[in-house]
This record gives sequence, structure tokens and C-alpha cells, in this order.
Amino acid sequence: MIRGQGEIARHVERVVEVVERGARLPRHPAQDRLTRSWQRSLSKYQVDPGLATTPQVVTAQELREHRDRLDAFMRIAREGMDRLHEQLRPSSYCVLLTDATGVTVDFRTVPELDKEFRAQGFRNGTRWSEMDEGTCGVGTSLVDGQPILVHRGEHFRSHNIGFTCSSAPILGIDDQPLAVLDASALYSPENRDSQLLVFQMVVEKARLIEDAFAFHSLRQYWILQFGRSPELLHVQTDYLLAFDDTGMIVGGNRRARKELLQRPGRMINCVSDLFECSAADLLAAAHAQPGQAIPLRVQDSGERFFALLRVPDARRRAPTAVESGVTNEEGCNEVRGFGHLATDDSRVRTNVSRALKVANRDIPVMLLGETGTGKEAFAKAIHDCSSRHKQPFIALNCAAIPESLIESELFGYRDGAFTGARAKGARGKIVQSDGGTLFLDEIGDMPLVLQSRLLRVLAEGEVLPLGAEQPIPVKLHIICATHQNLPRLVEEGRFREDLYYRLNGAVFVLPPLREREDIGTVIDRVLVEEARAMGREALRLAPETRDALIRHGWPGNIRQLRHAMRYACAICESTLLHTAHFPPDLFFGPRLVSARPAARDDFGMREALPEPPAPPLKEKDARLRERMLEVLRRNQWQVTVSAKELGLSRATFYRKLTRLNIVPPNRRDH
Repeated sequence: MIRGQGEIARHVERVVEVVERGARLPRHPAQDRLTRSWQRSLSKYQVDPGLATTPQVVTAQELREHRDRLDAFMRIAREGMDRLHEQLRPSSYCVLLTDATGVTVDFRTVPELDKEFRAQGFRNGTRWSEMDEGTCGVGTSLVDGQPILVHRGEHFRSHNIGFTCSSAPILGIDDQPLAVLDASALYSPENRDSQLLVFQMVVEKARLIEDAFAFHSLRQYWILQFGRSPELLHVQTDYLLAFDDTGMIVGGNRRARKELLQRPGRMINCVSDLFECSAADLLAAAHAQPGQAIPLRVQDSGERFFALLRVPDARRRAPTAVESGVTNEEGCNEVRGFGHLATDDSRVRTNVSRALKVANRDIPVMLLGETGTGKEAFAKAIHDCSSRHKQPFIALNCAAIPESLIESELFGYRDGAFTGARAKGARGKIVQSDGGTLFLDEIGDMPLVLQSRLLRVLAEGEVLPLGAEQPIPVKLHIICATHQNLPRLVEEGRFREDLYYRLNGAVFVLPPLREREDIGTVIDRVLVEEARAMGREALRLAPETRDALIRHGWPGNIRQLRHAMRYACAICESTLLHTAHFPPDLFFGPRLVSARPAARDDFGMREALPEPPAPPLKEKDARLRERMLEVLRRNQWQVTVSAKELGLSRATFYRKLTRLNIVPPNRRDH
């Protein structure tokens, strides 16, 4: 949309007349706000009103960072944006959502005008703050915290004077701006009143999104949903008010905060300060008539309301006496989550304490530790203790299946997507875990191309199965695990840096079994579990055997211990387990604990210490080692290509690399 020099000059002259000579804009409700915005744009931000270039756009990395900060909110806002876009699309309006800095983080366009909208700067990543664009819908509503219609020549920059923009800010429960919802058109009538209906639709959808996010933010408390009409309560919310088990009010939606909680001359701290009843009265009334509107009367004014009481998220509440168990400050039941794990080690206790705090937060979790340290058990415990515990826990070991199958396993596929696909397609692990937890074990072994696809799923909140045309929206909580040093993989170009920072929100390092202070307790628990599974509860460990197990190095950690104990329970013919009952190679010298302390790298992982000389290889293994070295050298040490040539899966190939002591050249100095 190119402006002629005459049109630009006339607009600049008008700005000067209003800002410097006191001329007035046409009379309408937003006149004074627009005038103040023009003054800020010229005097405070020094924006050039004659600038006719398109708005600035942030980089892709910056856009990801802006979106990451609003991850949970954007999932909730998406439905409201889609509904508004459906209503306005026939009139050629685009709908956009910006964050509190004015950067567009989500966008809905009109297909037939998509190129034109993008050419004018309407796209993800565009900056619409007053500091960047001067007076505009998004920027001005962010500054004064009120909805605004900025129509055509009311924009400050000449590039924008053909547009019409209706914007409404969305606040969090702390009254701080979270985002702005905007509907804009490239072409519109000169008459400003032609946009009032669109403006009201934007304001209404912004309020619905804001209330939905307030409900989400307060869902761990009792929530009163109330209004003046009992008939509309189930379909329309005027006020939301949240209180805890003691009746103390902890928050509400904007209308409740403004009209009921901020009452001049009165301190509103608890339910009985506001209404002619207590929190206990509300609970009793709701229990007596479930689903029925509860009449309420305001203390000082006598104003009458009708309310529905929403119970706290049942998966976040403290357990009842019947569920007795240790609870954390979030009301999370350790018996349901971590109670079955041995937690007498100080590092494990710290991990559990931190895990209980983040279990119900929208924070991705990364578990680090050697193979067999119980990373999946820890991940499952986090899931079981969270608000998602009734939803699926889906696990995928990225190193245990061939690279060619990981994509279909993770993302799923539609019917006929590839040769050999199921007739009806298949739901991938991501879709299966929707609403629950997706556990990605050995994430460091995920191929780079799939890392990119996973990153896109996390950013967009939707997954596109192989061969499908329409993406499927998903609500994901990811826990990943690895025994590898991911920062080192990032440096080597084997793991995406942006995905690494996306996944390591809360990092837990699980100690190896040989270093745990409670190794004796772990051994005793494993014996009880394995003996009970075989119906041999009378089995016990001889004292010298227990001592040997405690002193053992356990390179395979808890998994190795469990397998060894299962073997011993199976072959023991008495009730007392001796070392002779355990696998024959278990107590060989090189696997005993070294007297030297374990070194750790900067990532918190245990560095490998020099091992005793390995025993000579058998002839078969020696031939295999030579063959693997030959293939690796010919393929420039590309593991995937070499494994395929030898007819091995990547997981098997990696295990043989370790067993046969084959070290890639680029890692010999590490």
C-alpha cells in the first residue's frame, strides 16, 4: 500500500498541527487518548510520522523467546482467536495476538489477502508498540490499559493510515498486561462508526480469553462463578472469585477485582468480608444442592448475586485422611507419586522436594543420570503426583528403536502414508500423551531432523502426522532424560541448541547407585519386590552378601541390581541368598567401587575415570571390532550410515561401540 508524497505530507502537517499547535482531532470517545498518544509518539519516542516503511519484525529466535514466555496462555487464547477470526474473516479482517511488548506471537489471516497482509507488516514477529509504530491499536492499548479503536488517519505513522485496528489488552490476575487481541483490516470505509461493531467483538473476545486464563491460573482454589442472573450462570461468567480452604480471597477476574475487591474504605480479605455468608456456608450450600445456583448478598450494598461453586482441581488438592500420605505445599500426595521410591539419600530427597514444586507448573523437566538410575521411574512419579495423573503417561526410548521408525512412532501417520502403514493409520506418541505426560528417554539420540519437528510441536501446540493435511492440537507436558552431556552434543552440532533450552526448564541429576547414601535401603527394597513377585517373601540376604552388594560398582545401576536380584531369587533353593546365587560375572574386580572420588564435569554428570586394562577380546568380537572400524572409517564415522550398512540398529551399534571400546576421533580428547 504505497502512499503518495502529497498524502504523506498532509498527514505529517496534521500531526504537527495537533501536537505542537493544539489543534483537535474529530470528536469521539477516544479523542483525548489519541491526542496524548500522538504527543508521546513525537515527543517521547521520536517516531517519524512521515515514515512509510513496513513495521519491524523480530528474528525467528527472538520470536520463539517471546512465545515461550506465553506458552500456557497462548494455548488458552487460541480458541478465542479462532472464533473471532471465523466471525470476521468474511469481512477481510486479520486477527493477531501480541505479547505485552507489542510483538505479534500468533496471527490469523485471510487466505486470499495473505500476501498483501504480510507485505504490509501483518505477520508473526511484527513489533506494534508505540515506541516502534507510534499511535496504533496494539501500542496505545498497552500504554493506557484500555481497549481502543484506531481508524485510518488516527494512526501516527503514514504507513498505517489506511488501516483500521480494534485492540483490547488482556491482563493477568496481577493486573499486569499479558497480551493484546487485535482485529485489523487493510481497507475500510472512511466513517469511523463503521468499525464499532468489530471493536465490540474484539473487546468481548478479549474478556473471554482473560477470564479463561484467570480460571486456569486460580484452578487450585475454590472458585465462585457468579452474576446477577441464575439462568445464564452455566453459559456466561460475569465474576470469578477464588478463595482457599480458610476462606481467604486469593484473586479473581478483572471485573471482580475492580467492582468488588477494590471497594473504597473497606478491606476485603475473606469471603465473609464481602458477602453475608462464610466460606463454610458456601461449601455447605453447594454440597446440599450440587449444580444449583447459590444466592449471595453483598455486605454493605445488599446487592444480590447468584453463584456456582467450582471445587479445586481434584488432582491438585491435598489428599483426604483416607488417602493418608506425605503431602507437599502444592497438596501433592507423595504416596501416589514418590512414596514407593527410596528417598533416604540427601540428593534424592532434594530432587523429590523440587519435583513436587514443579510437578504442576508448566515447566519442562530434564532428567540426567547414568543408564539404569531410574529416570523413567522418577518421570512416572512426577506424572503420578501431578494434576495430569489420570491422563496418559507415554514413554518413548529414542535409542531403542530404529531411526526410520522414530518419526512415525512419535508423530503418527494417516492411512496410506507409506508402504507398510496400517490401513487406518496410527496415533503417534505425542497425540497419545495429549493432556498427560510424554516421556522421551535418551533424547540425545533423537535425529536432528526430528528435533526440528519436535521443536515446532512444542512452539505451536499441534502435531502434523505423516501424510496428514490438518494438524492436531495437543497439550503437552514433556519430561526427557539422557545419560549424555547435551551441551557437548550441542557444541558438536548433534543436538539443537534451541530445543535444548526449550527442554531444560527444570533439571534433575539422579545419582548413580554406587554413590547413594541409601544404597542399602535400595537393595533391601529391590529384594522385597522381586521376592514377592516370585511368591518367595521369606528370602533374605546373608550379611556378607549384602555387604558385597553395597560395595559393588553397579555400572548398570538400579536396573542391573534388579536383574541380578531377580536371577538370585530364581535359582536360590534355600531362604538365604549368598553371592554364589547372583550372576557369575557380577562380582568381578573391575566393577567394584574405586577408592578414588568420582570426578564430575560442568554439566553435573560423572566423568569416566581410567578403567583397569580390559581383558582380551574373543576372536569373534575382535573380528567384529575390525569390521566396525573399517565401515566407520569409510563412512567418515557416521554412525547411522555405518549401522545401516552392517544391518544393526543405532541402539545396538552404540552398545557395541562401548563394549568393543571403539572411540570416535573427535571424542578421544574428552
